[in-house]
Amino acid sequence: MAYRLDLGMWNQVFAVPCALVDRHLKLAGKEQLQVILFALRHAGESFGPGDLAAALGMTEDSALDALDYWTDRGLLALQGEELRPVPQPQEPPVRPAPQAAPAPQPAVEGAAAQRAASESAPAERQLPPKKRLLRPDGVHLAARLAESENVRFLMQEAETTLGKTLSPAMTSLLLTITDDYGLPVEVTVMLLHYAKEVGKTGTAYIDSVARDWAESNIFTLEAAEQKLQDLSQRRLAWGMVEAAAGLPKRSPSKKEEEAAFRWVYQWGFSREMLSAAYDRCADNTGKFSAAYMNKVLEGWHSAGIRSVDQLEEAEHRKKEEAAKDGKSYDIDELERLSFFNLPEEL
Repeated sequence: MAYRLDLGMWNQVFAVPCALVDRHLKLAGKEQLQVILFALRHAGESFGPGDLAAALGMTEDSALDALDYWTDRGLLALQGEELRPVPQPQEPPVRPAPQAAPAPQPAVEGAAAQRAASESAPAERQLPPKKRLLRPDGVHLAARLAESENVRFLMQEAETTLGKTLSPAMTSLLLTITDDYGLPVEVTVMLLHYAKEVGKTGTAYIDSVARDWAESNIFTLEAAEQKLQDLSQRRLAWGMVEAAAGLPKRSPSKKEEEAAFRWVYQWGFSREMLSAAYDRCADNTGKFSAAYMNKVLEGWHSAGIRSVDQLEEAEHRKKEEAAKDGKSYDIDELERLSFFNLPEEL
């Protein structure tokens, strides 16, 4: 994905929005400020996370975290593959002084009581929209750290697990996962270990997994362990398909991942049988097609064919029957024709 901040006729002017200084200069971290200044300097030009990482000397995950920070704060909006500035009010609201804030303590206590009540019935939890305009700011985070030993423990464990100082975007996300999604701290720590294991420690990925767990009622260590086992099996299944088909390393689509899991763990096919299915797929389509492989493997599964020997025997028997009946077509030709009846996706 390529990001592009389009300021129209102002693309040649390196201006800094007042809202950035007034509201975010104190709370934003070094990497967040580097990214927004780079985007403003290169307004009108396309750039991706890799370009940001190379230019600013940071990882792509850090660059994505920084972009998420500004979109979460409402300063930028992602429309398709373009970043655009969000219109700001003529007179930016000034953060009220602590003494003028309307009863902050009762609000915190009320939130804590609501969280406790929702934890007793996790299936009824209503998650916030996937794209929140604002996440917890530094003031709220400081208050939660002061009042909750669990939150302090989560932040410490997150830094240890991820092996880096937490960005403001990550700390806000972890608080959102705890307070809004309702995942217990120990479950969130397991999630972070998994993200570290698969090499996906950006806020976007962790947020998507956390939402999925909350929507799937993964609120206990036992449920989390079962979920991690399922995720591990899906990774192993896709790895077998990659190896069997000689595919380059990449992340599968959700449908491809589900298909690989079905072929390996539900239908019990070996790597050799996956290779045989891919050979037929490549011969008849010229490419990897999960839909075509699924149709081939489904037929073998229904026929009880589990090994290459059984497959060769079945195909030899079909050819003999075809020759005996005096039919002029062959099985390979039928397989090629059947491809045109396949759906585009599984």
